[in-house]
Amino acid sequence: MNDADEAIARSLLAGDGASSAALEPITSGLSGASVFRVLEANRPPRYAKIARDQASIALRDEIARIGWLSARGVAVPQVLSTSAGRDWFAVLTDAVPGVPADSSSLPLPQLIDALAKSLRTLHALPVEDCPFDETLPVRLARATQAVAGDEVEQAQFEPRNRGIAPEMLLARLLAAQPAEDLVVVHGDATLSNIVVDDNGSVGFVDCGNAGRGDRYLDLAVLGAEIGEHFGAEAAVMFARSYGGDWNAAKALYYSDLYELF
Repeated sequence: MNDADEAIARSLLAGDGASSAALEPITSGLSGASVFRVLEANRPPRYAKIARDQASIALRDEIARIGWLSARGVAVPQVLSTSAGRDWFAVLTDAVPGVPADSSSLPLPQLIDALAKSLRTLHALPVEDCPFDETLPVRLARATQAVAGDEVEQAQFEPRNRGIAPEMLLARLLAAQPAEDLVVVHGDATLSNIVVDDNGSVGFVDCGNAGRGDRYLDLAVLGAEIGEHFGAEAAVMFARSYGGDWNAAKALYYSDLYELF
């Protein structure tokens, strides 16, 4: 546990009368941030995030995005308080009710239908009202920066790309950009970033990449994870439940793009 970040988290909690709450460090979430689960008797868990330097800019941006989504009825963490210093930013949020989708005990057909419905609803928000840009040029520019900075973990590539250098994969993506079908996307729609409760209600966490983007930014990632975690038939069930003609070529393109993040 980072002692300085723990002190910031406790200062954040002091204003809520909870400075003695237990802080449980967690490793998932925003890159470059310290994330703590705040545990108190007779109170649902909350989360404290502390980010420094460039990561603090990303955290402020995430807060703006979840505020926009929340105002439009999307179930996302609610911001309870924030605090800032010269080189850091901290936020305290509540927890979206439920568990990550890959830990859900719902019957598989019900879970898959809930996931598909949640994305359909998100993607149906008025895209022209969304101020956050996650279009392909923005994503490719970010990928280019990651490759140039040697930030891409080639060892984590899918088997189909295991022998391809990040530079070669990026060049292939730059040369074959598909036309975009813009909607409001989550932008990192993994099973762990989608929370499902016992009634099948769905919420989203880690929304720092939400914005205007092609629907396959979400569909490719979530469809692939469903296939890996629940099997190929479940992935087909997801595509059918989402509706429309599944564009396999576009799904593959955006899956390859996701390799660079």
